[in-house]
Amino acid sequence: MNLQLERFSFIKNSNYYKFTRDILVPFGFKIISRLFRGDIDEDLIIMGAYGGNTYLGNTRTLFEFLSKHSNYRVVWMAKSKTLVKELKKNGYNAIYSLNINAIRLLRKAKFIFITQGIYDLLPIEISPDTTVIQTWHGTPIKKIVLDETVNYVYTKWGNIFKLKLKYDQYIDFILTPTTGDLEHKNLSSAFDVPLNKILNLGYPRHDILFNKDGEFVKTLKKKFEIAEDFNRIILYCPTFRDFKTSGFKISNRDLKDLDDTLKETNSLFLLKGHPFGNLFDHQDYVNIRNISKEVDIHELYLISDVLITDYSSTMVDFSLLDKPILLFPYDLEEYAKKRGMYYDLNDIAPGPMLFTINELIEALRDIDEIEKIYAEKRRIIRDRFNKYVDGNSTKRILDFLKIKYT
Repeated sequence: MNLQLERFSFIKNSNYYKFTRDILVPFGFKIISRLFRGDIDEDLIIMGAYGGNTYLGNTRTLFEFLSKHSNYRVVWMAKSKTLVKELKKNGYNAIYSLNINAIRLLRKAKFIFITQGIYDLLPIEISPDTTVIQTWHGTPIKKIVLDETVNYVYTKWGNIFKLKLKYDQYIDFILTPTTGDLEHKNLSSAFDVPLNKILNLGYPRHDILFNKDGEFVKTLKKKFEIAEDFNRIILYCPTFRDFKTSGFKISNRDLKDLDDTLKETNSLFLLKGHPFGNLFDHQDYVNIRNISKEVDIHELYLISDVLITDYSSTMVDFSLLDKPILLFPYDLEEYAKKRGMYYDLNDIAPGPMLFTINELIEALRDIDEIEKIYAEKRRIIRDRFNKYVDGNSTKRILDFLKIKYT
C-alpha cells in the first residue's frame, strides 16, 4: 500500500494538482456560496483548526470556553466525520464541513476563528460583515508562509478568478503573544498583512499553563498513563521538517547510552511527532515513549520537567513555565539554508545548543546545573516573546472583540 502511495505521490507535487486544489476548488466553492445570502447571525461563531482535521490549538481553547461560558451558538467545523461525532458525543456543536449546510453557516457567521488558513473550514466567499481571526499556533522562529515560499497561483490565477485566498484578503486580525517590533514585522511579512491587523493579546492555549493545581497535573499523568514515581519527565518536540535531513544519525550504542541515562536518573523520555519514530525501534526501552501528534502539547508541557527542541516555537511556549530547555539543532546549517530563519539561534536560545546525541545525553545528566546557568536567559527570552504572563489571554481577546461571556 505504501509503495502504491509513493508511486502516485508525484501527483500532489504537480502544478496541475496545485492549480486544482488552490484555484478550481475555491472557485467552485465561491460560486456555490453565492447561492446563500450573507445575512449575519450575531450569535453565530464558527471555529476550525489545522486544515479541518484536528481538534487542537488556540481555537480549541476558545471553543470550549465559549461553549461553557456564553450564550452564543459556537460551532466547530471539521473535515473528519469521526471528530464531529466525538464532539457531539461530548455535548458540543459540531458540523462536517463538506456539505451545503456548512457553507450556509459560514455565510452567516458573525465571527470565524482559524489556526492555519481558510482551509481549516472551506474556501468560500465570506461575508464582508464577518470578522475573521487568524489565531495561528506559535511565535515563528523559522520562516513561515509567504516568507518561506510564494505560491504562483496567488499572484496570477488567484487574481484572474477573483479569489480571496491570501491572508490579507480575508483575515481581519492575527493573534500574537509578542510585542517586539521585529516579531510584528516578521508576522506582517509572512502573512502580508498590515501591522494594525496584528493583536498582541496573547494565545488562548497558553492559559492552561498557569494552572498550578497539583491535582490537575496528576490527572494529566493518569490520562497519559505515566507513573508518579519518575523523577523527571523529558519532552522532545522537534520542529516540522519537509525534507530529509542529513544531519541526524543515531546508533544502537547511542540509543543504549540514552536509555542507560534515563534509567540512572529515573527519567521518562517522551517523543512527540519526531522522526525518531521512523529512524529506530525503541519498543524495548521502557523509558522512551512515543506520543501521538493529536495530543494537546500544552498538557504535555504541564507534566514535563525539561523540554528538548530546535527551531520550534515550543521554546517560547515552554519558557512560560520557567523550566529547563535544551536545544538540539543537529541540522542547523542545512535547515537554515533550506527553510530560512528569522533569528540567529544563538541570540534567542534559552538553553545550551547541542549537536550530537552524546552532547544531549551529557546535558541531561547535568540538567540541574544547566537549569541554574540559564535561569536568567530563560526569563529574558520569556519576557521578550510573551507580553503577558497571567493566563488571561482568552478573556483579553474576547473583550477586545466585544464577545460576551460569563
